[in-house]
Amino acid sequence: MSFGKLFPRRDFIVKILCIAAGMLAGGLTRPFFRTIQAQNRTDGSTIAVITGKSLSRDSITSMVESGFRQIGGIDRFIKKGMKVVIKPNIAWNSTPDKAHNTNPDLVEAVARMCVRRGASVTIFDRTVNSARLTYRRSGILQAAQNAGASIEYVDSGRYKDVRVPDGVYVDSLPVYSGILDADFVINMPIAKHHSSSRLTLAMKNLMGVIGGNRGYYHGDIHSSIVDFAKTVKSDLVILDAIRILTAHGPNGGTPADVKELHTIVMGTNPVTVDAFAATLFNIQPASLRFLKIAAREGMGEINIDKMKILRAAV
Repeated sequence: MSFGKLFPRRDFIVKILCIAAGMLAGGLTRPFFRTIQAQNRTDGSTIAVITGKSLSRDSITSMVESGFRQIGGIDRFIKKGMKVVIKPNIAWNSTPDKAHNTNPDLVEAVARMCVRRGASVTIFDRTVNSARLTYRRSGILQAAQNAGASIEYVDSGRYKDVRVPDGVYVDSLPVYSGILDADFVINMPIAKHHSSSRLTLAMKNLMGVIGGNRGYYHGDIHSSIVDFAKTVKSDLVILDAIRILTAHGPNGGTPADVKELHTIVMGTNPVTVDAFAATLFNIQPASLRFLKIAAREGMGEINIDKMKILRAAV
């Protein structure tokens, strides 16, 4: 996406005036910095695919450490004093073995590395079931506490309307202010089947920071998913494929539907990460309508042959 496409001429001039005013006032505005960083992702078609030996916490921690090494080290992304938001899937009142929510040991390992780097880390999701229940039963409340991170229960009064650049389904979306105010966003979905979109991955995980009526978005779920990704920037994606739910998602299934892959996928472009993740389900990326639209819109590479895939086993 070009700079000019992101900022129409009138908006561009307004932004420049805001920068000048901000500099005179002693600083630049955080949202603008985050937008500029999005345009500097020259390696968006590079991903790291890390496979571990087991479901153990030590194995998952090793996977995360290896993943960061593959994509240039955590220092490339996380700086001391940064306000980092981790957005896992915590939608369902389910235990980790169901593969409905992001693996808590994975969330803990990532949060701990960011905290040790000197960042303040906040974790939240707009849940489907009661947040008080899902945060606890998913294990992510305890994971945050173990890592020294904070959790936040989404406040329904803290959404801001944000214009969708060249929106496919809508022109604007209500976006949770907690993610707009972050210096760095780590999008951490679990890879799983979804009854409406076939799969729910990084792009759809962003529905958890969008307000409004979920049913309306499901009216055209594929276009909505594209609009979510156009509106909310993921600085880094760490996709959980440690366990994947292969059928009856997003919150059903039996143990036979859960497959243990012991894998995580890391990258800076959610479209590219999602395209690779589709192959974990033996699905061609272009057969997923939301990925086909995203590719048409120039949002990322979905051709596996054109990706640079850095693989490691730990």
